Amino acid sequence: MSKKNHVAWLYRELPELVRGGAIDEATAERLRGHYGPAPQDRRRSLGLVICAALGALLIGLGIILLLAHNWTELSRLQRTLLSFAPLVLGQAVAGWSWLKRRSSLAWREGAATYLLLAVGASIALVGQTYHISGDLPRFILVWMLLGLPLVYLFRAALPALLYWSGVTWWCILGAHEDLPVLFFWLLAALPLPFWWQLVRRGQRRLAAAWLAWMLALSLALAHGFSFHDVFEVFWAPLYLSLFAVYFLLSGLWSAAPAVSRPFRVVGSWGTVALMLLLTLKDVWRELLDDSLLRVAQGAWPDYLLLSVLLLVVVGLLIRTFIRHRWQDGLFGLAAPLVILQLLAGPMLLPLGLNLVIGNLYLLLLGGLVLKDGLASGQLPRLNAGLGILSGLIAVRFFDSQLPFTVRGLLFILIGCAFLAVNLLVKRREVRA
Repeated sequence: MSKKNHVAWLYRELPELVRGGAIDEATAERLRGHYGPAPQDRRRSLGLVICAALGALLIGLGIILLLAHNWTELSRLQRTLLSFAPLVLGQAVAGWSWLKRRSSLAWREGAATYLLLAVGASIALVGQTYHISGDLPRFILVWMLLGLPLVYLFRAALPALLYWSGVTWWCILGAHEDLPVLFFWLLAALPLPFWWQLVRRGQRRLAAAWLAWMLALSLALAHGFSFHDVFEVFWAPLYLSLFAVYFLLSGLWSAAPAVSRPFRVVGSWGTVALMLLLTLKDVWRELLDDSLLRVAQGAWPDYLLLSVLLLVVVGLLIRTFIRHRWQDGLFGLAAPLVILQLLAGPMLLPLGLNLVIGNLYLLLLGGLVLKDGLASGQLPRLNAGLGILSGLIAVRFFDSQLPFTVRGLLFILIGCAFLAVNLLVKRREVRA
């Protein structure tokens, strides 16, 4: 329990101690003077922030729906004035909260979120009123860039979440229209100083954790679309490299587990899922049909960024092995291993040998994680090792010609193994 929780408990007990005669009022006042003001209830503060953010979202959406319902019945002048009304109202609320309620996190989050929505609504309404030509990706990009300063001006986390989701949406749409979506990485980096400041100072840990989840998922989702020119050939090295960076970097953030957990979870299970996919015959046939050295015309920026990403993976692997963190290093080895397999080609490494290498990798990884879980008695790690091995067995079932009765019996045995191992660890904990 933290010191703040102890102080809050003491302040709740002081009136009862005074009434019971255990201490007098003067002693209680001296204790309050020593520990300072009563700490604010974090759950109450979080509830206010969530209510303010949801209120801003609902008000903004409600105004948009009301305007849309009566839009065709209004004159152009009325539509123009109403188009700017949400923006003016948002500016007024944001200015008032900045001047009068700057210390209130709920007001900052709510005002910044409403103003961000108002900016998008005003742009869309003005464009529709005057029939300004444009497309959805350009609208999203302009909207997000105009709303980005709100993150730093109000130090608000929800606009950062909306910004990352917006630029990810822009990247997905832009990939289908041949836009320069490699700039997604620059756009995604713009709110990083705000997020990193929260992480480094240990402030607003829940907000920093939510931002970490959004960042990890946004980068993973947009990764393939940003490299769409070479994705058909490089999809496996691209994602394995990204997941390796996720996992290896998370090991360097041991002081901030809530922030490193999203990257560790996405990196580890993303690696396992892709390696399971790479144990299928049809997947490897398609990969070996495409030459890894085939250069797409005009795609040199993609190859340059991929090379940088691989260099980062190699550097993190060296650092991990120097620290003798062999299990973490094994997760990161998946990307270089697959790249070497593809570079060797079917002449040096036939299809069957590539499948054997993938199966052995997952077998070794699952065994090490399971062994570590048994040694430490940590059920999540134990179940992770069992999950990797069970996934490998399940893929082999569906990739083979075993009868359904045999598959069913083997799945029952795997389930029994899960239950038995968990029961064994629980009994060990009880005895300890």
